[in-house]
Amino acid sequence: MAKARAAGEGTVYRNAKTDRWEGQFSYEDPKTGKKGIRKKFTGATQKEVAAKGKAFLDGLKEGLLPNAGKMTVWEWLDRWLTDYIKPKVRLKTYEKYETCLRLYIKPTLGAFVMMRLKAPDVQRVFNEMRSSGGQKGEGLSTSTVRGTRRYFIMAIEKAVRLGYLSRNVVKDTDPPQLIKQPIHPLTKEQAGALLAAAKEGEYVYYGLKQRRKPTPDSNYQQVMAYTAVLLALNTGMRLGEVLGLKWADIDFKANIVSVQRALVSTRAKGMIFEEPKTKGSKRKIPIPEKVMEALECYEKEQQQYSELLGDKFKNKEGLVFANLWGHPLNNSNFTGRYFKKLAAYVGLDKSFSFHDLRHTHATMLLSKGVNIKVISERLGHCKIQMTLDTYSHLMPDMQETAVLALESLNIL
Repeated sequence: MAKARAAGEGTVYRNAKTDRWEGQFSYEDPKTGKKGIRKKFTGATQKEVAAKGKAFLDGLKEGLLPNAGKMTVWEWLDRWLTDYIKPKVRLKTYEKYETCLRLYIKPTLGAFVMMRLKAPDVQRVFNEMRSSGGQKGEGLSTSTVRGTRRYFIMAIEKAVRLGYLSRNVVKDTDPPQLIKQPIHPLTKEQAGALLAAAKEGEYVYYGLKQRRKPTPDSNYQQVMAYTAVLLALNTGMRLGEVLGLKWADIDFKANIVSVQRALVSTRAKGMIFEEPKTKGSKRKIPIPEKVMEALECYEKEQQQYSELLGDKFKNKEGLVFANLWGHPLNNSNFTGRYFKKLAAYVGLDKSFSFHDLRHTHATMLLSKGVNIKVISERLGHCKIQMTLDTYSHLMPDMQETAVLALESLNIL
């Protein structure tokens, strides 16, 4: 029986009885610390067995357990999320990955042994997510299904690179065709009505049987909410970016707002500040003089309210949009308490969201012929193609404009 060493990583030999190559690889149990434990591999060639042994030992170094061959899909996904994703991405991003895999993959495929995972089983899960997924059983959006599939592919691909699996079966599934959700930009008249209602403040009492008397608290909240909506309409900033603004980010002399961070809601830590995703998201946005004047008025309102409350108003972060105690505003609280009431008050559809103010900003600039690159920079898109993909359908007259421009040149 001939024996051969494979790069010092174990003993690889040919078994005369089975006419196959076998290998014994020693390792230390990461749980007990016991040394000299041996793992056996077989294969058609010496090279194949050596590769299997090396992949096994490399996997141990990467954190895989010796019994990884019996590991279930969810055991691996949980380990992948904790060891490979959480340390290198933002908390909000990690929670997005974890939520999709926990809600949609764990209940259906989580108990599968990794080695027995098949593409048809995974495809069926994706199909059911699209057709009958979600709390109401009405089916999940194509973006959610595609996102879950992408995260699952990433996780299994890591297992392949570690030598735990020979191939990534999730790659053999077909993603659903992406169906973009329609955007709901306001018309000029609707935007004007929204701002007028926000400034007036009557929407706060929408649905209430009796109007309450104005108080310093209600006055402050009214001006705060109005200024936030006004700023979003004139900058295209996301809600998290608006609520993450600090007074130090406002250049009153140059009429510029600097987007330096976003306030996001997380399960693990509640409301936290996060750096923008890309360099493009961290940007300086010039704003109209009237918007800056509104910010100045609101700053005075906040200062007066702060003086009234004294030590109870603790705006340590210097936030532009702080709650009644000077703390960061909860995104969902702001949406439910102020914006949704405001939208309902002026008769907008229930589907209209704060994010649609961003779309309104972009479409209004497009209607005035502003260069798409300028709009992309104001929105903080990392690539101009993203802006074009989102708003190109709202520019149907561009070809007509091009023809008129050529005619005016009179080059024939």
